Amino acid sequence: MVRATRQLPLWLAVCGTFLLAEKTSFTVVEAFNAPPILLRAGRNPSLQPSFSGSPLFPVLSSAKPRRCRVGAVASKAIFGNFLGNRDERPPVPDIEAPFHYPAAERIVAVGDVHGDVGALLGCMEIAGLIDEQQNWIGGKTHFVQIGDILDRGDEEKYCIDLLRKLRPQAEAAGGMIHVLIGNHEVMNVDLDFRYVTPGAWDDWDDRPKTGSMIVNVKEQLATIGFPPYMKERVTAFRPGGTAARELARMRVAIQIGDTLLVHGGVRMKHVKYGLERLNKETAAWLKGGSRYKQVAKPEILDDGDSPIWARLYSVPQPKPKAQQELEEVCQALGARRMVVGHTPQLRGINSAVSPRGFEVWRTDTGMSQGMMAGPLEALEVLADGRVHVLTEAGVVPAAMRAPEVTGDVIDVCDVDTGICTPLPEEVEAIQFTQQSEPAPPAQGVRVRPPEEAPVNGLSDVNKMEVETLRAMDDKTLGIEERISFLLERMIADAVQRKDDALSRRIVRSMLVKVVGTEVVSEYDEYIAAEVQRIISMDVDQIQARYGPLPSEAARN
Repeated sequence: MVRATRQLPLWLAVCGTFLLAEKTSFTVVEAFNAPPILLRAGRNPSLQPSFSGSPLFPVLSSAKPRRCRVGAVASKAIFGNFLGNRDERPPVPDIEAPFHYPAAERIVAVGDVHGDVGALLGCMEIAGLIDEQQNWIGGKTHFVQIGDILDRGDEEKYCIDLLRKLRPQAEAAGGMIHVLIGNHEVMNVDLDFRYVTPGAWDDWDDRPKTGSMIVNVKEQLATIGFPPYMKERVTAFRPGGTAARELARMRVAIQIGDTLLVHGGVRMKHVKYGLERLNKETAAWLKGGSRYKQVAKPEILDDGDSPIWARLYSVPQPKPKAQQELEEVCQALGARRMVVGHTPQLRGINSAVSPRGFEVWRTDTGMSQGMMAGPLEALEVLADGRVHVLTEAGVVPAAMRAPEVTGDVIDVCDVDTGICTPLPEEVEAIQFTQQSEPAPPAQGVRVRPPEEAPVNGLSDVNKMEVETLRAMDDKTLGIEERISFLLERMIADAVQRKDDALSRRIVRSMLVKVVGTEVVSEYDEYIAAEVQRIISMDVDQIQARYGPLPSEAARN
């Protein structure tokens, strides 16, 4: 009877929340961190007009994707759990979320898989970790998935279920499965579903079927304002939900021996904050439930240079200050190298080395079909310090993926990649043996601006298109306006010449040749959103705006 008298009726909770929302000038959906663009990757765009005028829904926008804390603050203001000043940190939650692990005989790291279970399986097979029945045969290997399992692909849950199945098998053999938290995992817990693909909304309800008729008031409130097909995912990814509890087993950062692994990058301020503390706070926030309901999301995760968002170590040649900070971080933690993902590398897995010899290995090859369908590769670190890149063709020694140029920016398609160009000659030359050989003497290479970069690996038609775009490129425009113009022109031209071979990978490769790798990497999410916007437009309007192809105009 005591419990029954304390339970808040659903109708009263809903009405009370609506009234509170009116008084505080934000909607119920916003209070639960609803995404600013509900239907960016939604299933039924025809619903869109009915949303924009409803007080239950935020105004839909096609603006550049961005992160926002307003929803989180609003949620805490209504339901408690408001921390105030970040410096006034509560005690570290009592939850197991270690940062340090002893040195391992072998570490295998794989970058962002983004809902592509075929890519994940392929990388694990290349590394000799699973058999044909997808069971663990990796022995004492520590396997690390560097984060961003979620979004951009329909097979996210298959990836999570595969790693959950393999975890006890690996531990029984003396190995381990580690999965790190990427920005896309946190975005989903924030109910930011802009990058969810149409086939990824279902099958997230893993709750045991009890037959109980008791209504979970908070759970019902959390799904108010979302279309029916979204509700299952919303329920699963809210802190305490079944998917969020699985994410609670993942870590923001870990260190195995002298190898530091993190999705985006670790800065000195993160070291001072405490990486194990951040792991524990994040795990407790995700796990939720009655034990951790007062634990808020660590605000540091929302910083633009947080461990899950940082890109300072992932540009082709990190700037001197970034190299210095890499050295400071590694020295403070007793690490020799940092391994990151998050930023797609057009040359496959590669490294940058600081003046004092500390390394950062970049593992995001864009392998997912939802990204660039890049090469399947894994990074191998052995106990004696040797590093290899494991590819479908064989083993590539670290020296072959080490820096080859100096300077702030380089078009990596001109150096070494299996995406933009044929298989690099130096990879063929080593004949894929297991032996590491010393790097060849460094050769002086002039860093060419994007407009001078060769267009190897593209078809003749696309090479001509690159030259056309270079001629039209207006560098006086803002970066986003410039990118949008180039993408619209590129896609309109492809439609006009009936080029059905144009893919997102080719679009990205062509854009790199015009504006450069650094811009494309920095604006990766904006580019993906713009491509989606353009291909859903009436192409006739774009063609009318830009006129016929130069070749068509010449014939006329």
